[in-house]
Amino acid sequence: MKPSIKFEDLVLKQLESFGCFMGVRHLVVYLASAKEGANAGFELIGQWPQIDRSLLPIDDDPELKFASANRRWYPLQDEDILIGVLRVETEYKDSEWPLILDSRLKALASSLAKTFSIEIERQNNNKEINYLRNQVGVIVHQLRNPLAALRTYAKLLIKRLGSDSDALDIVESMLNEQKQINEYVNSFDQLNKTIKIKGGISDERLLLPPNLKSNKTINLQSLLLPIFERGKASAKLQNKVWCQNIEWPDWILEEVPSKYGVIAEIVANLLENAFKYSNKNSEVGVKFIKFGILIFDTGKVISKEEKVNIFKKGFRGDASKDKEGSGVGLYVARQLATQIGGDLILYEQNNDEDLDSYFEDTSKVNIFYLKFPNEILHV
Repeated sequence: MKPSIKFEDLVLKQLESFGCFMGVRHLVVYLASAKEGANAGFELIGQWPQIDRSLLPIDDDPELKFASANRRWYPLQDEDILIGVLRVETEYKDSEWPLILDSRLKALASSLAKTFSIEIERQNNNKEINYLRNQVGVIVHQLRNPLAALRTYAKLLIKRLGSDSDALDIVESMLNEQKQINEYVNSFDQLNKTIKIKGGISDERLLLPPNLKSNKTINLQSLLLPIFERGKASAKLQNKVWCQNIEWPDWILEEVPSKYGVIAEIVANLLENAFKYSNKNSEVGVKFIKFGILIFDTGKVISKEEKVNIFKKGFRGDASKDKEGSGVGLYVARQLATQIGGDLILYEQNNDEDLDSYFEDTSKVNIFYLKFPNEILHV
């Protein structure tokens, strides 16, 4: 470990805070080190007082070849690992050392050991972060070429299809998905750079990479439309019924801060779950209501017991046992919804007359209600 300047300053502050206590004349801290092909040794890290004479590593210091009654050594140990050693020189002979001095020095050694342990962990974490950043940078770079190629092939396909409008719609949808993937790749590229995280942001992962341009405004309709088109295509492929009884509210057309882009990601995640866990011939769909949007399916109904735990981190119901997943999607979705001032709930029968009137039998439908923030609704 190569100590940073800040770390060395912290060690010196700890030594200074103990200096001039009960006859202590000199405190020296060494860090255990082992270079490849050489025996383990101890290198000087800091000392009090700051004297002009530079000290040598333990093995090279002739003064330490001989025992001294005025000197004691205290190991800096984290569990069973020896990290370093504290050398103490006092005006006392060994038999004269006060017990309180020995107790305080042991406490100092323990504090220094914890400081060393944290610094070692920090440096290891930085190495891992730098490695991961390099790997992400390489992956992002490699993704750009096939994404560009997909767009090129799609445009060539449009030219060949001519007036086949149905086929053209499919290719246009592919281009939209390619554009969306490209946005996520750009987000990964931004995440790979050093960013200043604003206060109030949860430590939970996002469902998909965020839009990092906080000063940018977005249009929710433009974000939701391709998601609904994707749902329509998924239903056709899986022999399910797509229900899109949508009357776009006026406020959905207005520009809103980019932080509300997570609404689209939450909807996409809920629809993905609906398609993944519902049976063939099930209905899957979306509907705007007064204060938000419903995402529903007529697949296997979530039991009362599961409804209690559905938003808990890591929980997976019966329908998900044989399918891939980590059980954090709904937990994170609700976290994100509440962070932007909204909410995500699983509808309970007879709790809302509007919903009960919309569905023939709400007891046979799984309904997730994403309530939009008041700022968007202009409430």
